[in-house]
Amino acid sequence: MTEASTTMRGMRDQQWLVQLDSALRTQGLEAAGQLALQALGDGVEHPGVLNLAASARFGEGRFEDALGLLRRAQADAPNNPQVLNSIGLCLKSLGRPEEALHAFDSALAINPDMASAHFNRGVLLEELKYPNAARSAYERAAALDPNVDAVARIAWLDAQAGDSLSARSHGERVLARAPSHALARMAIASADLHSGDLDAAETRLSALSQEPGLEDIDRTVVLGLIGDVRDAQGRPAEAFAVYQEANERLKSMYAAQFAAPGTTTPLDHALRLIAWFEGEDPQTWREAPGASPSAAAPRSHIFLVGFPRSGTTLLENVLAAHPDVVSLEERNCLESASAAYLTSQEGLQRLSRIGPSDAAREREAYWSKVRKLGVEPQDRVFIDKMPLASVALPLIAKLFPSALILFARRDPRDVVLSCFRRRFGMNPSMYQLLTLEGAATYYDSVMQLSELYRELLPLQQHLVRYESLVEDFEGTARAACDFLGLQWDRSLFDFAAKARSRGIATPSAAQVAVGLNREGQGVWRRYREQMAPVLPLLDPWVHRFDYEPS
Repeated sequence: MTEASTTMRGMRDQQWLVQLDSALRTQGLEAAGQLALQALGDGVEHPGVLNLAASARFGEGRFEDALGLLRRAQADAPNNPQVLNSIGLCLKSLGRPEEALHAFDSALAINPDMASAHFNRGVLLEELKYPNAARSAYERAAALDPNVDAVARIAWLDAQAGDSLSARSHGERVLARAPSHALARMAIASADLHSGDLDAAETRLSALSQEPGLEDIDRTVVLGLIGDVRDAQGRPAEAFAVYQEANERLKSMYAAQFAAPGTTTPLDHALRLIAWFEGEDPQTWREAPGASPSAAAPRSHIFLVGFPRSGTTLLENVLAAHPDVVSLEERNCLESASAAYLTSQEGLQRLSRIGPSDAAREREAYWSKVRKLGVEPQDRVFIDKMPLASVALPLIAKLFPSALILFARRDPRDVVLSCFRRRFGMNPSMYQLLTLEGAATYYDSVMQLSELYRELLPLQQHLVRYESLVEDFEGTARAACDFLGLQWDRSLFDFAAKARSRGIATPSAAQVAVGLNREGQGVWRRYREQMAPVLPLLDPWVHRFDYEPS
């Protein structure tokens, strides 16, 4: 290339950069992104141009294309924090959260004062169910940039945690500058609800629900809160109708992801496991390959299982208050092993005869994930709380035959109703709970499977009834400690305070944060009429588990 042509190309690139800067300032990001695509077509290869063009592709939902453009930008400018931040957004949208978090961290290592990277990192951490870490990221973003979104996110996190005073304070800060901010209004409405000001909550939520511009996911949350208000007002039929509307919207939003034709649902999976294990020889599951003693092993290894909304979060937080206990809240460290061994007949056959080397490899992978999540179990009583790990007990029996199983139980009718009413982060299992019939059917299959495992597997299990923990806290907690080999410690009485400091990432956060209460007992009776279609399916479990008949 001649010197003249190089000069001409440089002038052309500079002209494009000037146009893009002007478009960004006067017309906004969308227009600048489209202009950047034209610049690329004209042969301009510049990190800023590639980043803007990537924003256009990102806005079109073409995340892979956007990531490809950003990788080109990164090759030219490996230490550009804006590019790394954009890469993080693409990776997050592509369902690659660990890589996304690394990209945000890399951007912040270069520019610790980049507010947008702190904010995006907070959003990701919130989605990954790390509320305390997310809150810290939002606080840093808010300190660096007057943008109200980070403060609104803090308000919402506090509302979910049951801290009404802080939620209201942060929410009002946002509304003072942005009176129509939806998330801040949702946070204050939730604070109104938790503090018992039902009229204020109803007024605020009613106004929100009528706004045509409210995002779809926020609309489902608003509807769920309206349902909670109706419930608190003693209007269960109206509450149920609103919960149903919210869930139908969620079903529609996630159907392509979780209910496409040919999809194997969690219910299908549970039914297949029932069919398999009903015909199994118990002796096949009586033996497991031993594990060599390890200095890095926990003193005791516990899996806390059951079904969602059965009291697992309450029980975990009670036991986590013990000074000898460390726990992990709903992080599926057995996911890859479950996929390998529990999803096909061939995998189940391999699991039934798994050898020492394969078992050791799976155990090593499990403990690596536990530690990567920031939990050090060495010499501690380690509790892995994952309610639906009840489905994976054969895997646990083969990999961790000396593990102890805490099984949380609650009135099946309250469990199913609560699963239907509460708002979970969406995944295949939670999608099953969006209808009362789906929740009841899934509950029935998981209980069938759990009872089958109880007869088949040699695991030591201890049952903890939610109602017993509430009614006789010390007696029930002492019995659980005895089973786990824990000396009784009065710090368990202070579990709520520790729970608030730990941060809880499940829908039970607000209830656990206030300590023991009986509000969750017998709620199904208010909804007897709405639950009538599923009571025949649940009544055998009500009888078997010795609850009062319907």
